[in-house]
Amino acid sequence: MAGTVEEFLGVYNPQRSSALWQQLRGTPQLDLFRSPFYLRLLLAQAGDGGPALQGRAGLFTGFVRQAVQREIEADNPLFRPGALLDKRDHERLVQHAWRNATDLPARGALLPALCQLAYGLQARRAPGEASRVRVPYDDALALLDGEKYAPLGDELLHAGVALQVLEVQWDDVLYVHQLLQEYFAARALTGQPRPELVSTAWRADQISPSLPDVLVGLADSDPLPAAPATGWEETFVLAAAMARSPEDFVSALLAVNLPLAGRCAAQPDVVLSDALRRRLQQALIERSRDPAADLRARIAAARALGELGDPSFQRRHGPDGDYLLPPVVTIAAGNYPIGSNEGIYEDESPAHQVEVAAFAIGRFPVTNAEWRCFLDAGGYDDERWWQDEAAQRWRRGEETAEGPKQERREFRQWLRDNPQRIGELLRESGITSKQAEDCEAILQMSDAEFEALLDTWYPSGRQAEPAYWNDPAYNDAAQPVVGVCWYEARAYCAWLSAQTGQFWRLPSEAEWEAAARGRSGRRYAWGDDFDAGCCNTFESHVRGTTPIGVFPGGDTPEGLVDLSGNVWEWTSSAYHPYPYAPDLRREGTDTADARRVLRGGSWNNNRDNARCAYRNHNDPGNRNNNLGLRLVCVSHIVQAF
Repeated sequence: MAGTVEEFLGVYNPQRSSALWQQLRGTPQLDLFRSPFYLRLLLAQAGDGGPALQGRAGLFTGFVRQAVQREIEADNPLFRPGALLDKRDHERLVQHAWRNATDLPARGALLPALCQLAYGLQARRAPGEASRVRVPYDDALALLDGEKYAPLGDELLHAGVALQVLEVQWDDVLYVHQLLQEYFAARALTGQPRPELVSTAWRADQISPSLPDVLVGLADSDPLPAAPATGWEETFVLAAAMARSPEDFVSALLAVNLPLAGRCAAQPDVVLSDALRRRLQQALIERSRDPAADLRARIAAARALGELGDPSFQRRHGPDGDYLLPPVVTIAAGNYPIGSNEGIYEDESPAHQVEVAAFAIGRFPVTNAEWRCFLDAGGYDDERWWQDEAAQRWRRGEETAEGPKQERREFRQWLRDNPQRIGELLRESGITSKQAEDCEAILQMSDAEFEALLDTWYPSGRQAEPAYWNDPAYNDAAQPVVGVCWYEARAYCAWLSAQTGQFWRLPSEAEWEAAARGRSGRRYAWGDDFDAGCCNTFESHVRGTTPIGVFPGGDTPEGLVDLSGNVWEWTSSAYHPYPYAPDLRREGTDTADARRVLRGGSWNNNRDNARCAYRNHNDPGNRNNNLGLRLVCVSHIVQAF
């Protein structure tokens, strides 16, 4: 989406596009402009002393100021000094006399009435409904009650239409956009906050509908929906930036809707004390890790924590910009059990012992928040981090797609040889009905049609960000980064090593399994018995990645998180038969184009794949939506790159 925003700015405002893009690039505000509606607001203000980049509330306020000033300059009788805009309001608008980024004149009836109308419309929505509301014209007049507004009802509605804030469709009145309805309702809330409007349950034994009831009603391909909402959430996010005391506003929310309080606090235009920010962060961590909380509530808390900033990751500054230092868990040196004789998959055998030197491994998989620092530092443009010729070719966009395409060709041939497996996997709940349909469609394609499909899946040419970086299903700050290939993963390690003066790398598959199984040789990260409540796998029915740490029951006894499920994790090891030996054929860099081992299972794979002994392997150029990484730190030696 970042490229799309830059292109949009260049097309619609070529004179100022470069300056606008430099102000937006790499900032939290960039996320505001996923919608063309926001982009149009931004461009409309670009000629009035620059865009309002303080946040959404400032952006909308600038839009309203412009709209009113436009009507004043056109000498619209409704906007002459009088009941709708008194003389002082009129002067402030003409002179651009504002106290702050969200200040609007409120002495006359016009703007307070638009706020009251929006609030009344919001209150008419069904619980959880998030859309603009239309009401009959007379009902809209009735919402403008009070001595100040009622006599001016028709004029107020007509003025709203002139501002392009309201629409009158036949006999119905509505705001032209849901976001504007929420903005004006938010202004009403700043004068009289009502936190009870967003009070929600979060405990598993209190939330309704319960998680089991929700899962029963989902089709096998449906993702897990978010926790029940009130429909007022976005209005409160806007209101937090305009509140008389943001500190009091957010504090009041903390008791009734903790994730929403975190989201409000994360807005770039909401200024809070460090003490309240730390209090929110700690509360969100505890909620996201609370076994008594419903899974959906844990996910909501973790997402909010990602927006606000997770203090588990220390933000530091290195020679190439900011970076986030991941927390690690130390794994002691010793002999560890590797492999399995269960007979489920032949390549897991034989079970054997491997001696492993001490190492520290990331407590979590690498997150989008961490990867953003690499992007902002120009990691894809700096050849220092791409350490061998195969990686350099990938960075330049040479031969980036052929390896993953060949894997898909082999999979298609496997389907041709085993067509009955599609139905078997569907009956065994190993794939969804949508996946089964996709497999059947692939079987029916001609070779030319399949090759054309591969071209869309794996575009050739230079790649400058993860494959799913702009997909809202995968790009929350607290989610593991996905869509990164082995070359990208190693480049990130090299960059972080240079930033920290420590040596970071991918774990070998022996190190990964030692960390996951411990000396006891447990079957899953948490123990020997599978539990869908302990991990994000196919059985959990999330159907996408979850923020890190929301399955506390799945932690290893040593404190590692998400080792079973969520995302496959790249290792340094080339895929070869057991027994494991750390030789050059398996761990050397001269075989950089060899298929590499991934471990841990993912949201899209079943319980067998989430076992600690399971060995997946992919082409090093593969960038699927379930491929991530976890780091190992083995020394404090400064590396030269």
